[in-house]
Amino acid sequence: MKTQDDIAHKQPITIEVQILKELDKPSPKMATRFLVADRDGNRFSLAIWKNNALSDYDWTIGQWYRLENARGNVFNGKQSLNGSSKMRATPLEASEEDETSTDDVGRVDTILGNMSPDQAYLSLFPISRSFDTLSVYEYSIEAAEAFEDAPDTVTYRCAGRLRRITGAGVAYAGSMRIVSTRKLPDKLADPFSLSEPTERELNATDARDRHRIERLLKSLVKAAIDDSTYDPYQINRIRARTPSITAGDGLFEACYEFAARVDVMPSGDAFVGIEVRYHTRSQVTADVYEDKTAELVGTIVEHDPERYNISGTGRVVGFTDHHFTDALDELGGLSLADWYAQKDRVPEGVLEALREKNPRLVDIQYQEDEPARIHVPDLLRVAPRKEVVKELDPAFHRRWDREAKMLPDKRFRHAIEFVDHLGSLPDIDATVAPEPLGPSLSYMSTAVDREKNLRFKDGRTATTPSSGIRSGVYQQPTSFDIAYVYPTESEQESKQFISNFENKLSQCQCEPTAARHVPYELGGELSYLAVINELESVDAVLAVVPPRDDDRITAGDITDPYPEFKKGLGKQKIPSQMIVTENLGTRWVMNNTAMGLIAGAGGVPWRVDEMPGEADCFIGLDVTRDPETGQHLGASANVVYADGTVFASKTQTLQSGETFDEQSIIDVIKDVFQEFVRREGRSPEHIVIHRDGRLFEDADEIQAPFADSGVSIDILDIRKSGAPRIAQYEDNSFKIDEKGRLFISQDDTHGFIATTGKPEFDDSDNLGTPKTLRVVRRAGDTPMLTLLKQVYWLSEAHVGSVSRSVRLPITTYYADRCAEHAREGYLLHGELIEGVPYL
Repeated sequence: MKTQDDIAHKQPITIEVQILKELDKPSPKMATRFLVADRDGNRFSLAIWKNNALSDYDWTIGQWYRLENARGNVFNGKQSLNGSSKMRATPLEASEEDETSTDDVGRVDTILGNMSPDQAYLSLFPISRSFDTLSVYEYSIEAAEAFEDAPDTVTYRCAGRLRRITGAGVAYAGSMRIVSTRKLPDKLADPFSLSEPTERELNATDARDRHRIERLLKSLVKAAIDDSTYDPYQINRIRARTPSITAGDGLFEACYEFAARVDVMPSGDAFVGIEVRYHTRSQVTADVYEDKTAELVGTIVEHDPERYNISGTGRVVGFTDHHFTDALDELGGLSLADWYAQKDRVPEGVLEALREKNPRLVDIQYQEDEPARIHVPDLLRVAPRKEVVKELDPAFHRRWDREAKMLPDKRFRHAIEFVDHLGSLPDIDATVAPEPLGPSLSYMSTAVDREKNLRFKDGRTATTPSSGIRSGVYQQPTSFDIAYVYPTESEQESKQFISNFENKLSQCQCEPTAARHVPYELGGELSYLAVINELESVDAVLAVVPPRDDDRITAGDITDPYPEFKKGLGKQKIPSQMIVTENLGTRWVMNNTAMGLIAGAGGVPWRVDEMPGEADCFIGLDVTRDPETGQHLGASANVVYADGTVFASKTQTLQSGETFDEQSIIDVIKDVFQEFVRREGRSPEHIVIHRDGRLFEDADEIQAPFADSGVSIDILDIRKSGAPRIAQYEDNSFKIDEKGRLFISQDDTHGFIATTGKPEFDDSDNLGTPKTLRVVRRAGDTPMLTLLKQVYWLSEAHVGSVSRSVRLPITTYYADRCAEHAREGYLLHGELIEGVPYL
């Protein structure tokens, strides 16, 4: 039986296919277009043109047909079918195989039926064999002559080429060196070639080897993907071929997109983590968008992937005076139509339709520093940005926005279905189990005891800030003179807010020691400066400002007072809280603003009653990098007492040539040491460092200067991305779990923790599945369970959030906020900052 592999370009073929769904018609000369499947399950398109024999045929979705004299089409390496003037279609009776085809929903239910109820699960899926060792072939990449690209770039490119050609697992093993799961043919392009292979074993206990095993497994997982159902563009961008959300008028569609991550433990146990999200695809070509909105210039567009064989994204900068069939000097007198024909850029039928329409060309700028290039609006799709989707199809936008917040049951079921579609991993005799991972020998699971561990006034404790703050703040500011600053035009509503605000402070038993009102006129910078000069003697400022998108601000009629107040008050080291006029009636804004102002003035709204472990203080580090140059642009450190109260922060914008390296971290630790001694009258014995993201610096070098000081140091990565989700499985479905759920790896080097979840929100809130944090130990001996519990309680210490927990611990979150305020010019660089003026 013929299949998709037998399709040859422009050659007739007889083949049996099933009509799966109707697709959009990218050319007006098409009568209809379908997604079809052959007997091997391969999925591809069938286009029936208006001049074909079956242009008005009554096709049935789900029906199998024998097509005779269909015409093959190969474009951009993909095989599909076109109709022809001689094509015939014969409906086929359903076979037993057709009637018993796999029901994905039923298959997932069967998998779930084998799972244990009433326990937590991770969106991690075990690989069926151990990788304590893995036999591989190692190659050197040799060059017959000099080459321009960097050696590492060449290595990655050659590895990718060999993966595509052979389907083997191939991974980078060092500059100009690769490893593979099988012997490779020498298929590299000149001037490169492969050396003779060396057989060796990779050992999971070695960190470098373990990383190489993970790279190899990623390529093998990608090779095992069912490409009839999914498009494995990249391992972190695997898209379902069939859309799950479609627009009524066909302008947009959204499909499921999966990201796969491979983790190998030192024990050799390996897991595939699956993240599920939506990918929105635009069906709106630029010419249609121009007809609908007349606002094409400035719009972000993408090359139509179904009708143009090179990908690209750019911005329309204007229309040209030329049309598709006009001769162009920049193409040596060729028209764009002839140039496309020579380069085989578009399918023959589309090219013919464009010649007949002869559209006007547009200029596209692909990079900011590059000149514009000509293109055809009909071959460009408007990028599906939120504002574009909302404007053109509000109904689709509402549905997409609602469904994108996937609850655990939907998220886990689609992850299970995806893994169940994976084939065997080539070369290594392994499969990925479709059951998500629960508590096991590989990952121990428990939960933080959250009962009444936040302390407020007079030693009273509570489980949540919202319940405990009624007892009064833990510590009032020494002096709390407040200035209320508001626009004269908003005086009435501002005074009402201030009255409610002071009631809130009274309920928290933290009344101002003095208060005064400072009305101001909206205008220019100098008028705001005059207001700031009146505020030198106050301890804190609460300022009401218009929203940043106020028409008068965007039109330039008035200056936005927000940055002017922040900068001016920051230079005077006066903490401030800003509230926009449209939020004056919002209760949770008032509560958070009150706590932020108290903390900014030196008070402590609440603290952690009992912090697990023996840490004297925590240091949060945040570094800003330029992704293009790798240069560090700035760094900040936030220092927190063991009970979760902030006592100092420091931020610095690095000058040209400077880096945030091991010595910079050492200097921060020394500063903390001195400040701790000054305040506490003793030396800290145990410091825990939280690095926002991955620690690129050498942990051993950071610890070395303190080896004989008696100070023990733990260093952790706090990673926001790449962690699996956690959900509770009960009543045959996955549900949002209690916050504080954690999993710890068998080797005690890393773990995952959910710092948000029940009881603050659950499935009925439709807010989606909480994200977890991946915490990795880089140095130190404190048990991972203790370190994860510390991370949790530091996430409960956000004094600017009364109603709900914040996902990140205050160590890294406050360091990031501090750095952001410094970049905006609201704080002084290089100085020790007391309190939390950046909230």
